[in-house]
Order: sequence, then structure tokens, then C-alpha cells
Amino acid sequence: MKTTIIYFSILITCVSTFAQETKFNSENFANAYFKAWNKTQTPEASEADLENFLKLLTEDVALQHLPYQKTDERKPNGKEVLRKGMNRWRGANTSYSAKLLNINYGHNVIILKYQAIMTVQNEKTGKERTITRNNVEVLELDQGKVSIIRKYGKY
Repeated sequence: MKTTIIYFSILITCVSTFAQETKFNSENFANAYFKAWNKTQTPEASEADLENFLKLLTEDVALQHLPYQKTDERKPNGKEVLRKGMNRWRGANTSYSAKLLNINYGHNVIILKYQAIMTVQNEKTGKERTITRNNVEVLELDQGKVSIIRKYGKY
């Protein structure tokens, strides 16, 4: 009987420790997401930077950029569509910096508020202009990955 109690106690301790170690850390994830996103926006953004960002997303991720995109429908090829779109614009900024202002989170959701400053060059005229934007991103999570990105900020 004593042996059974000892084994049971060890089992409970191991399971409890494992559960604590695998608990999702929203703040760490938010910071990793923000860092990965910012690397994709720099002039020297690489294919590896893009893939590092995309690994944080589900395969069926949806991007809703309000007020421009009205739907948030998840589709099986969502990550591939996002990859193509991001590759099109990768390296388009001649300078980029962003400052994370606030992180909020709840059950399966993270809210990021940040300010981005970017310099872009007009393709036709070649003139550069610097833009400062305050953005809010709402990240809906599914099994520890971003399944829906809602961007709020006028461009």
C-alpha cells in the first residue's frame, strides 16, 4: 500500500510539473510575434525572416485589415496566400522601426498596440516619404498559433 501511495504521489508531481512547464505564455508569444513581424518589414527582410514569422501562424490563418478587408474567413491555404502577399512587399520600405506600446491578452487572444515609422519610396516618382502610424493588432489564437490577425490602422 505504501508503495502504491509513493508511486501515485510521484506521478501527480510529474504531471503537475509537466503541465506548468507547457503552459502557454501570452506575453512571451506576443513579444516573439512582434519581433518576427518587425523583421519582415525592414529593408533587408529575408525569406528566412518571413518564414520565421509565418511559423507562428496556423495553416488556415486569416488576415483582416480594417477598414480595407471586411472578411476574417479562415481558408485552408491562408498561410500560403499571406506568404505570397508578404513576399510581394518584402523589402519595400527603405527604413522601418516600431515601438511596442502595450500588450493585453485574454483567453486565446492577444492585443498589440504599437507605433511604426517607415520610409517608403514612390515607385513612379522615386520620392521618399516617412509615415508614422499607430496600430492595433488583435491576434486570435488556436492551439498556440495565430489563426486570425485583425489589423486596425488607416494606411
